[in-house]
Amino acid sequence: MPNQNQSTGVRQPQVTDQQDKKQSQRLPSMKATVNWLNPNDDDSIRATASLTIGGAFAVHGIKVTSGSKGDFVSMPSYKSKDGYKDIFHAVTADAREQMNNTVMAAYEQKLAEQQGQNESPAQEAQQEPVQEEKGQAMAM
Repeated sequence: MPNQNQSTGVRQPQVTDQQDKKQSQRLPSMKATVNWLNPNDDDSIRATASLTIGGAFAVHGIKVTSGSKGDFVSMPSYKSKDGYKDIFHAVTADAREQMNNTVMAAYEQKLAEQQGQNESPAQEAQQEPVQEEKGQAMAM
């Protein structure tokens, strides 16, 4: 049964535990894009990324950071007199896990693409003389 707000007189729906569980199970789709990869291994920031949530919201300034326990996702934040405060964060553990997994998957994919690009010129250099030799052999 809806509750009535005493100060405004507006009725607000009452949320049951079952509705709360259903809501947490319906997470929006998320897509991450890695905007920048750090070419230096000596820096703790490995990459920056953006996240699109449900095709309706975008979060920029997400960092993939290297720590003592491995790489992790760091949400955008600002510095205050009390330390750093998140500008954006997940409300539920499920949403946070989905965000982290999405960003890390995009980061790992971008790393793999970059490694593939770095290897392909060397592979092409090895393949080109073989192709030329075949062409020359046919011309004789």
